[in-house]
Amino acid sequence: MEVAKGIHRLTDDIANFYLVEENGKLVLVDAGTPKDWEVFTAAVARLDHRIDELDAILLTHAHADHTGFAEQARTTAEARVWIHQADEHAVTTGDVGGRDGHLLSYLFRPQLYRTAVSLMRRGASKIIPVHEVSTFQDGEVLDVPGKPRVIHAPGHTEGSSALLMEGRGAIFTGDVIATWNPLTGRPGPQIMPAAMNHDSEQVMRSLGALDGITADVVLPGHGEPWTDGLGEALRLARDAGPS
Repeated sequence: MEVAKGIHRLTDDIANFYLVEENGKLVLVDAGTPKDWEVFTAAVARLDHRIDELDAILLTHAHADHTGFAEQARTTAEARVWIHQADEHAVTTGDVGGRDGHLLSYLFRPQLYRTAVSLMRRGASKIIPVHEVSTFQDGEVLDVPGKPRVIHAPGHTEGSSALLMEGRGAIFTGDVIATWNPLTGRPGPQIMPAAMNHDSEQVMRSLGALDGITADVVLPGHGEPWTDGLGEALRLARDAGPS
């Protein structure tokens, strides 16, 4: 599904990842779950590209449903994997640290069980370490196709970041802003549930890092693309608050 010019949304119905085309090169934003490798390779073929045209894998943060097949893509395509420096340890070791909420809070939510079963079946119960990464910092414009600008917005993880492609009017928010709650099933712009956040209060504060940024399309890690602009997504996420 093309969600902005040259940007294609791939999904396993729980987590999104995206394929960006530019001048015969490809960039992958997030890497789904380990078993999403087949989804990725099918999309590459459908777009008449080859795996060796993959230039970079950009990870918005170090959680197993976003880092999934990054190591396989790195070794197969000889592509560089990028992540914020604060998540380098997590992605290379699999040690993601603690969360500020507990799954017990969602025991009566049927979506919790659907999400847990889907992620386990797809191999996302733990990170497959990426053995070689490059790191970025807040404000850096990456020298990869699409020239995304990094916006560090910690709280979901310490290195959680959004990636702005100004020339395409699109922002990849990873899990800074979602449009669907994978534990409750609630739709609409919001932060991720506390059981998945390192620090939910920090996530709410980090929304301020996105204020003033113009983007027509918000491309989240979970849920449908949001096409009513980043400003409205931020307003609704603040209204929703932590869950």
